[in-house]
Amino acid sequence: MASDRSLVVLAFGIAAIIVCLANAEKGDIDISICENMTESNTTSCAEKIANGDSPSLVCYRMDRRHKECCETCLRYRVTGETEACRYGDGEPSKCTGKDFQPSTCYYREYQTCCQTCRQYVKTDTTGKQRTQCKYGDRNPDKCMGSRFHPGQCYNKERYSCCETCPKYIRKDRNGRDLECKYEDNPKSCRGKNFDESTCYWRYRGECCHACRRRVRTFGVLKSPPTGDCKYGDRRPDFCKSLDPYDCNNNEGSCCQTCAPFQLTIKGCTYGDFPIIFDTDEGIFDCTDYLAVYGPEQCEDSLIRDKCCHTCWKSEKTKNISLLLATPLHIPDEE
Repeated sequence: MASDRSLVVLAFGIAAIIVCLANAEKGDIDISICENMTESNTTSCAEKIANGDSPSLVCYRMDRRHKECCETCLRYRVTGETEACRYGDGEPSKCTGKDFQPSTCYYREYQTCCQTCRQYVKTDTTGKQRTQCKYGDRNPDKCMGSRFHPGQCYNKERYSCCETCPKYIRKDRNGRDLECKYEDNPKSCRGKNFDESTCYWRYRGECCHACRRRVRTFGVLKSPPTGDCKYGDRRPDFCKSLDPYDCNNNEGSCCQTCAPFQLTIKGCTYGDFPIIFDTDEGIFDCTDYLAVYGPEQCEDSLIRDKCCHTCWKSEKTKNISLLLATPLHIPDEE
């Protein structure tokens, strides 16, 4: 049995060499590419093919590793193909039938179905083969029927449905894409699934139209302390329980909530630090502490810093008292 197998392998090898030499004479194959390769100690490519393995699959894997494989595989090269597709489809069984469709070429175009996939490459308006979206929609099932809505094209579906999405682009009278070029996704942009804060990352996205309306009717009324607050707080639930002083670190997220807390006092934008004074007289906040120990406590830089609003009010009250206590000088009439 072993001798019979050896004869088969030998026959394959001799046939390969004869074909290679014949083709070399016609100029079709350069057999010199195999000269500097080493011999293999493992099962030969000729034997693998004789045992029923796919010639193209064997050759893609082995032709550049060993001299015997290189020489054997020369006979299986497809004339006129690129080097990357030199043996045609690597796994022909995967390139036909109900499981194969053009979209599978996005991940099978390299060797596996390279020859078959070439016939499915789409062309642009000039007749040239595309480099983008070259096989149409990447996930056709998601790009049709009830599972698809044009609003999804703002996000990842623009990539998955690259052939379908451009058909839904809305244009102005001059043929230019509108700012909100797709319809809103009703599942995401209406009812309880939608609020203004989501517009910070959905604007010009799947809720483009809804968010533009919110800017006009809601956002323009804001007076944010800093930055862009056209849709209100970015984290509404978090901002509900925010104390004024916390706005020092969260005004970007809670711009709407923090706006009413903002003061015009330099270095004291959001008032006193929530400090507690534990004294012999009791536990006090800034207001009670100064009421008990006097406004002169603000001469301490630490207290003035932590109780900036209370100290400012105390200083203002003091100035008003001094002004009221100053006699008003009225010149004598001549």
